[in-house]
Amino acid sequence: MSAEPTYDAVVVGSGAAGSWAAKELTESGLQVALLEAGRNIDVSRDFPEHATVGAVGLRGRAKAALHGQPVQAQCAAFSETTKQFYVNDRQNPYTTPRGKPFLWYRGRQLGGRLHTWSRHVPRMSNHEFKSKTMRGFGTDWPISYEDVAPYYDTVESTLGVYGTAAGIPNCPDGRFIGRPKTTRIEDSFLSNVEQRLPHIRVTYGRTVKYDTERIPLPLRLANATGHLDLRTDAVVRRVLTDGRSGKATGVEYVDRTAGTTHMVRARVVVLCASAIESVRIMMNSRSPEHPRGIGGSSDHLGRHLCDHVTVALTGEVDEADAEAEPSEDGFDFAATGLYIPNFCEQETTSFPGGYGIQIGIGRGKPTWGMFALGEMAPRFENRVSLDPVKKDAWGIPAARIDCAHTDDEIRMAAHMRRRMPDIAAAGGLRVDANLDLGRGNIVFRMLRSRVFTGYGAYWPGAAVHETGGARMGDNPANSVLNPMCQCWDAENVFVTDGACFVSSGFQNHTLTMMALTVRACEFIANDYLKT
Repeated sequence: MSAEPTYDAVVVGSGAAGSWAAKELTESGLQVALLEAGRNIDVSRDFPEHATVGAVGLRGRAKAALHGQPVQAQCAAFSETTKQFYVNDRQNPYTTPRGKPFLWYRGRQLGGRLHTWSRHVPRMSNHEFKSKTMRGFGTDWPISYEDVAPYYDTVESTLGVYGTAAGIPNCPDGRFIGRPKTTRIEDSFLSNVEQRLPHIRVTYGRTVKYDTERIPLPLRLANATGHLDLRTDAVVRRVLTDGRSGKATGVEYVDRTAGTTHMVRARVVVLCASAIESVRIMMNSRSPEHPRGIGGSSDHLGRHLCDHVTVALTGEVDEADAEAEPSEDGFDFAATGLYIPNFCEQETTSFPGGYGIQIGIGRGKPTWGMFALGEMAPRFENRVSLDPVKKDAWGIPAARIDCAHTDDEIRMAAHMRRRMPDIAAAGGLRVDANLDLGRGNIVFRMLRSRVFTGYGAYWPGAAVHETGGARMGDNPANSVLNPMCQCWDAENVFVTDGACFVSSGFQNHTLTMMALTVRACEFIANDYLKT
């Protein structure tokens, strides 16, 4: 095993959280090693100049499955132009209990899943951060919206986010660079719904502006500091700890292609590998000081895993209503055109929590789509553990994922399926009861049981919004991290990806992960490493 100099920090993962950790720490003058389990980006291969954008058909998915991507090929966003951004399932296996599927869609390359994300970035609010206090159910986070708001500002100002101020309490306004581009039929839909269903608020999607560069902006900014040592093909196996203090001394990784083992020494370890992967690394970091892994002393490590409850509905519009060509002012077909934040508290429901709806109408083709994303209750029983037998291609124990919807979430899915057609009709859209994302598409019709539950929702995991597993709290007896995303068991280990979430909320998580990372890294640079 090769010896290395000691860095100020080692960051594991280069996606949404890891890229921001690298940026914030290097811009603070710290020497940072950034480890990415996947390959570097090859622009000519990964982004071919004349590639045809579109979904891959049944034959293409079957071919991908035969070549090692049977799980990844089930993802709705998997296509001929994106399949290289999904892992090989044979090399990266995981297990689930019989009859309880979990769809873990993963990306291992520089930038992680930022190459396939939707770029929709609503803020969470105190309705989610303080759910118990404000709504009477769930668990309060140990932080409030006011604690996170300045860091939302930082992320939005850096990336550039389109949106408009709407004054919706559970979807706070951000620092927007202007109104997003919408289709004419989207504008009509917004007006129709708010006139006919006044308790349902419709606003424009909050979308990060498209970046023509292929390496995510935070990584480019981190690299420009001269303080970054970037290593791709570095599959982290475990966090190394000191035998006396129990604090981390660095990480051990396996070279993805050579199979050799290496060690990176650092004063601080920041885990940003994605919720399930960061938990797997923590669990695999067993030692006499941490017999159940780093963070495992309270038996909450791996617990409270969530993914959004997801239901989709699609339909058709007239050819004349589809805007087939980008406009000169930068119309973005991939963006969420409209957004309906959670409105369930204004209706009588049989489940706690609620859901939001992302909407796109006439964006490049004569179709419309509505995607409902709902709160999944954090339950102790929904968990990640290490499989006792299965290992990945580098000899690291595979994750075992045991996660299922409850009756409450099944009732939420039923509500989504009832209300979305009503809202679509109120907005002036044609609704065909036989045309939803699971029935109208031949690929999904043939693979329905692998993607959809019997009650019409996607199986857990399909939203690619997994959270929990190392939740923060104000007491080490019932949480893994403190309010600064700092591990109770080893104070120089921080976890800032989705694993740190206390609950899922209904909003997309990426902006919140980035903001929490900026907040934790400010603490690391300005407080922790200076004490």
